[in-house]
Parts: sequence; C-alpha cells; structure tokens
Amino acid sequence: MQVKSYLPNLEKDSETNYDTRIPAMERIVIRRIRVDPKKVKRFSIKVGQYKHEEYGTPRQKYNWTKSEGPNSGWANVEGLAQSIRRDGLIHMPLVCSFHKFGYGDELVAVQGWRRIRASILNKYDYIEVDYTDDLSPMEAEILSFKENYNREQLSDSEISYFLCKIRKRHPDWTYEKIGEIFGLGGESPGSKRKAVESYLSHSDFLERHRKDVQRLDISLKKLTRKVTMQIRSTAREIVEEELREDFETQILEAFSQGKGVTLGLLCNTLRSEYRRGNPVSPTEAVDLIRESGVLLSEGKRSNKCYVNLFIPPEIASALKKYEPHKISTSKRTHLGKIILDIVESFLKKEGYF
Repeated sequence: MQVKSYLPNLEKDSETNYDTRIPAMERIVIRRIRVDPKKVKRFSIKVGQYKHEEYGTPRQKYNWTKSEGPNSGWANVEGLAQSIRRDGLIHMPLVCSFHKFGYGDELVAVQGWRRIRASILNKYDYIEVDYTDDLSPMEAEILSFKENYNREQLSDSEISYFLCKIRKRHPDWTYEKIGEIFGLGGESPGSKRKAVESYLSHSDFLERHRKDVQRLDISLKKLTRKVTMQIRSTAREIVEEELREDFETQILEAFSQGKGVTLGLLCNTLRSEYRRGNPVSPTEAVDLIRESGVLLSEGKRSNKCYVNLFIPPEIASALKKYEPHKISTSKRTHLGKIILDIVESFLKKEGYF
C-alpha cells in the first residue's frame, strides 16, 4: 500500500530554502510479511569509508536480558511481553532492508524494537511486521526518531545525543532546518531554533561534565534538560565566566551529597541567597535547605517546606480565639486572609520575593 509522506514537502518550501536532496518519501510501499523475530536486528547502520558515521535509532542500547543496572530494559520489555501475550501485537513493527542502498539484506527494526524483543521473550517462532525496502537509512532514521519522540519515549539525554550527531553529520544545516525535519519545537522557525539550541546546550553540558556525572554516580534521568539549564543559568548569574564550569561541578557535588535535595531547589536557593546579598556555596545552600525544614521521607521530598515564622503575640492571641470547625465559612475565609497577609509580610521582609 502507499503511505503518505512522513516529512514535510521540503522541495516546495521556498521561504526556508531547505536542501532539496532530502527525500519526500511519497514513493514508499509497505507490505505485511511474517518474520522470525530473532532475525531482526537493532537499527544501526555504519556508513562512510571508515564506518565512522552511523544511522540508527535514537534510543539507548538497553539490555533487555538484564534485570538490574543503568542499562536494564528487562522490566519494560517483560511488561510489554505480557501485554502482547494477552492482546496480541496491536501496532505492527516497521522492519526495513537497505539492500537497494548497498547496505546488505539484513532486516532491521526502524520502529518497534521493544515489541520485537518482547516477541522473542514470548518465544514466538514468527510475527507479522510491516516491511519496506524503499526507505534510505536517512529516511528510516527520521522516521524512527519521530515515532519515539512523539510517543515521549526518549529521555532528554537521548534526544540531545542524537541531535549532536545530526549536527556533526550536517554542519551546514541550520537549527530551524533540524527542528523542521525532526518535528521539534512549535510552528514558528524561532521556536524550532530554541528547541534545538536547548537540546544541543544540554548535550554540551553533559559532555563537559561527563566525568563528574560518572564520578558522582548521578543518574541521567535526574539531569534533565530543564535542570541543566537551571544549573547553567545559576552559574552564569553568580560567578564570572572563567569560574562557571567549576561552579557547575560544585553544584553537582553538593547535589550528590545532599540526600533528598533536588537540583532545582538547590539552584533556586543559590540564586535567592545571592540576590539577597548573602552569596553561599552549593554545600552551604544544601545546609540552608535542611535548616529551613524541608521534610524528607525515606530520601524523598514530600514537597512541604516550613519556615520559622514570627507572629506578634497580640495576633497570636487573637488567632487562638478562632475554632475553624465551629465558625462560619465567611469567618474562615477572613481567618485565611489574615494568615496569608502575615506570611506575605514575612516573606517580603526576608527577601523571598
């Protein structure tokens, strides 16, 4: 059957002047076939004279046979295998061969690699898949990325690493073009540019602090794009340019030692104290967070925070007269306003806002 293009018709886009060599994919024919799932390989095609470039899935190489560890994919695949045993394969994997483009006749999973691994876990002799040999490695890569990205199955680090690879492969491509091809950002070129810039900035942060992350055993799941942007902006605000990388390292070290303290809370504390004219080190900021009464429950924040609030004796005496369960709704509202006014006055006085 004929399928519609997965890419915008870049050849007709005169305003952005994109490279017209990017295929439109309208020629692709897909047919349903049966295959042995064990014969389908992960999408990873080495190209170039020295095989130094790679087209492939943006997903990390999780080990579906490992039950524990950072690269374990067992629990995810096991749950999917149970679902397939119960309901069958609802969405067929997309399997390709690149023999028309000179890359052998092996079958590779462009979409649905986890479904194929789950089928192997179920010991199926064969499964039905959608097959095509009309996709080039580049087209397949774009399709694989979009499918995983739209289903929100990619981490920020996976997306950042993938876009960094694309940037190196095509240094002449603008950020707007990358965003358009891979479906990043909003409708406007500016939003596409900002999305790609933020992911590449995230990749740059992870690369600069790769040894720190490994040494401190910090999970990449906690180093999201939003968090690394907070760290970078905090360092940019507080210290000089030549000291920023060291300060970022100090933040990571303080975070690794501050059990239960999130990076976002740590950065907000550093910036708040700096703006109040009381700059502190990241380690001192962790101590301040603990002293302020951030509740910890088995190492996890309960999202409740207490401050030492001073209430004048006369107001405290008046508040004691209120018994919320006995007073009317209007009086309870009035009581709430009094308390909020006290809290607001205190927070302003202490420089919180």
